[in-house]
Order: sequence, then C-alpha cells, then structure tokens
Amino acid sequence: MPTDVEHVRQALAMWEAFPVRREPRPIVLTAMGVTALDRLMTDTQWRASFDAPGVPESDLPPELMPHAVKYCRDVQTGAQRPLANIIRGDGPFATDRGVRELPAWMMYPEDRRWPFIAMDPDFERRMTWRPPGVGAIHHEEAVLANDGRTLTFRFIGTPAQYADYPDAVVYETDTAVLVEPVEVARDGNGFRLAYAEEREVVVRLAAPLGNRVLVGIGHGPGSTTFGLPITVLTAA
Repeated sequence: MPTDVEHVRQALAMWEAFPVRREPRPIVLTAMGVTALDRLMTDTQWRASFDAPGVPESDLPPELMPHAVKYCRDVQTGAQRPLANIIRGDGPFATDRGVRELPAWMMYPEDRRWPFIAMDPDFERRMTWRPPGVGAIHHEEAVLANDGRTLTFRFIGTPAQYADYPDAVVYETDTAVLVEPVEVARDGNGFRLAYAEEREVVVRLAAPLGNRVLVGIGHGPGSTTFGLPITVLTAA
C-alpha cells in the first residue's frame, strides 16, 4: 500500500530542526539498548573490560541508579542484591552510522548473559539528538555507495514470489531523506502466505546524503517508530 504523502511530510518535518551542519555531527541512536551481546559474541576479548577495577557506587549518575538497581536483582527470586562492579569506559551503541564506542557506565555479573551498558547521561545530553516522541529501535538499514548518492535500501517487504520492487519514491529535505519502495504484484499469485522477507531497492539521491538522516514511517503517526532513524552503512 502506498505511503500517505501527508505522513511522509510529517515524518520529515520531525527532523527539520536536526543540526545537520553542526561539527561534530550529533549522534543519532537507532536502538535504545546497546549492541553489546553481538559485540561479545564476535569479540570475546571485550569481556575482559569488565574485570578492570570499578568506581565507587556514589559515582554512578542518579539518572542511572534505578536501572542499575533493577538490573542487579536476582534473576530467579527478584531479591535485591548489591550493585556489581561498576566500570566506566566506552561501550558499543547502535547509531544511524553504524555501531560506535561511546562513553558508558557498565556492569556484568557472572550470572547474566549480557551486560548492563548505559550511555553517560551528560554525554547523551550534549552529543546526541532525536526528535521528541521518536523512539529508537533497530530496524531497516541501507548501504551508501562511495559516490555518496547511491543508496541500497533494505527493508522487510512482500516475498519475491509475490511481488517485485522495481523502483522507489525518494523524498528529500535539507535534513532528512525518506525512501518509499514501489511494490508491483506478480501475476498469478492470488493466494499469499502471511509472511515477509528482506528486500532491497537501489535509489540515487538528488544530492549527497552527507549528514542528513535517513528516516522511516515505522508503525505510523502516534507510534514511537514514526519518523524513526534508519542505519546507513558505508560501502567497503
């Protein structure tokens, strides 16, 4: 179903105030959580970071204390336990330009599958940007070619046996870009199974993407995914 053009306008308008010319470019988070588990699976040496001497509990920013306390509860009984060793360092965060190592507060008790990693609140206030009401969730992604304008947009769509995506409509402003793949149904497939798969479409932007943000419609107006930022990776 084609995207409502008014919804496109609203989604792009949410990013009008993005300080696209600020240096350094503000960090745009694409996931509220961190990508720590993936990092630990591919780089086991990173686990050693949590064996370093910790900092006093009193150093932990007040904004993070409730989350840290909840994290350290016993996973079986829910009983409160002392905070684990608190480490200050750089942790992996998902951004619209890929995973970045950013200032964080971290803990990793032996009985947990993944660590507690929270971005330093002062750093987040000064260095990140997101429109009010827009959440952050790992979603679609795109790959930008070396020319800075050719974009391979990957998305979850109708399976190839049922439809093609020969083209896309591209909407651009000074601060944001939105790509709407154009779906063309295949003939002879009246009955469809209810599933989707990853598809992709290649588009060429009217101007280099630069510091602009690639955004999506998500689940539509009123949802925290409306206007969500989408990860753009650079071709190797």
